[in-house]
Amino acid sequence: MRGRAASSRPLPPRRSGGAGPLSLAVVLVLALAPVLYARSGGPAARLVDDLAQLLAALTATVSSARRGLHGEPRARRAWLLLALGTGLWAAGEAYWTWAEVARPGLPFPSWADAGFLLFPPAAAAGLLSWPTASLRGPARWRSLLDGLMVAGSLFVLSWATTLGAIVAGGGRPFPLAVSLAYPVWDVALLSVTLVVVMRTRERARSALALVSAGLAALAFADSAFSYLVALDRYATGSVVDAGWVGGFLLLALAAARGTIGPEVPVAGAPRVVPGSRALFAYVPAVLAVVVCATGDVRDRVDRVVDSATLLVMGVLLVRQLLVVLDNRRLLARLVTAEHELRHRAFHDGLTGLANRALLGDLLHAACDTHRAEGVPVALVYCDLDGFKVVNDELGHDAGDQAICASAERLRAVTRASDTVARVGGDEFAILLQDAASADLVAERIVAAFAQPASVAGAEVRLGASVGVAVVGPDDAPVTPSELLHRADTAMYAAKRAGKGRAVRWPVAHALP
Repeated sequence: MRGRAASSRPLPPRRSGGAGPLSLAVVLVLALAPVLYARSGGPAARLVDDLAQLLAALTATVSSARRGLHGEPRARRAWLLLALGTGLWAAGEAYWTWAEVARPGLPFPSWADAGFLLFPPAAAAGLLSWPTASLRGPARWRSLLDGLMVAGSLFVLSWATTLGAIVAGGGRPFPLAVSLAYPVWDVALLSVTLVVVMRTRERARSALALVSAGLAALAFADSAFSYLVALDRYATGSVVDAGWVGGFLLLALAAARGTIGPEVPVAGAPRVVPGSRALFAYVPAVLAVVVCATGDVRDRVDRVVDSATLLVMGVLLVRQLLVVLDNRRLLARLVTAEHELRHRAFHDGLTGLANRALLGDLLHAACDTHRAEGVPVALVYCDLDGFKVVNDELGHDAGDQAICASAERLRAVTRASDTVARVGGDEFAILLQDAASADLVAERIVAAFAQPASVAGAEVRLGASVGVAVVGPDDAPVTPSELLHRADTAMYAAKRAGKGRAVRWPVAHALP
């Protein structure tokens, strides 16, 4: 396989941002110049073309190795494996160059193909070592299915344009097998490349973009080489040679200037592939359909293409099913999260009771109903007696335990339909569903808090001063704030009267 590799490197401080238009233009010129010169004919011109390919591969090898030895620690293995692959390709090209000079005719197949065909496994291993976002659970299965879909689509493309023609051309088994190996490795390596691109964070894709472009150029050159060899039409100096020169120069540029960027983990966040990158998996499938539906290619579609297409469609259906299931799970999590947020917004974090916001909403509704229909409203306001002593002497943790124990006592003496709310540090309010039971509930509260409680291993006595405010069916309408004020006034009257008791407004209102 004549070509491919990858690179990227950050040694001392250097400019980030990858390759600019000028760098890419230089690569294009350097790739085309030896080919154009070689097309003038003659052994010397072909030698220049071979040496240009060898020099490009060696440049990529040195650049990748330097990045691997001195670059980002988390990417060193990737660069070193890519350097190994480009080095193997360079060794194959060195043998090819010698063979073309020493022997007449095209050196194919030869020992050069060993170096060319050992490059893809090393390059694929390097790409799989690339720093990417870790995937968990369903995301791993989606990534696997994306890889299968990409590989199947690329195989259809390769078979329809190259592989099918090579097989149809026949020939001796060994040269045929070598010719087929090039496009097959292209499919495998490009599939790995696309999957890695989809899993790589935006800020880490400068180097990978150049690597991918280089591999695409090399893949084109490899497949075109195999096709032309099968037709006995390849010769050094062919335009496909520009793909090898340009591909390796892009890999060298990636190693020299491409950026990977700092790793920025997001604590607790699932690692997912952004939607724009997830679409990459569908591009080869669309191209395969377009190519197979056009002109001569459509006439050559055979069982192999049909089978591969059915495989791609099956994988696509399974992947879409996973997307639907993931969306359902995501929707369920969103609903749960919404319920949790709503609960937190309207409930006290320590006791789980309703908070002031929820009590306010319910009071508004109760007062509106009283105004419209005359339904009575009853509010009980409770303040703990002796809580400050517990908090000061036993500590804040003991104070929290006392608050929680008080909340449980209030729940025990009220009905499920009543709303018990914590409205302050040691203040509670109860909106009663049955206004007629207001006095009875208040007495139960006082009696319950007359019993000692166990807090932080100590027995403490927490009394309760209770204020009651009731608006009967024939009373004038009140606002929620006015009702709260009445119950609060009654509660303070109970404290002034000696604590540990209940007082009902307006009697409390008349107390001095």
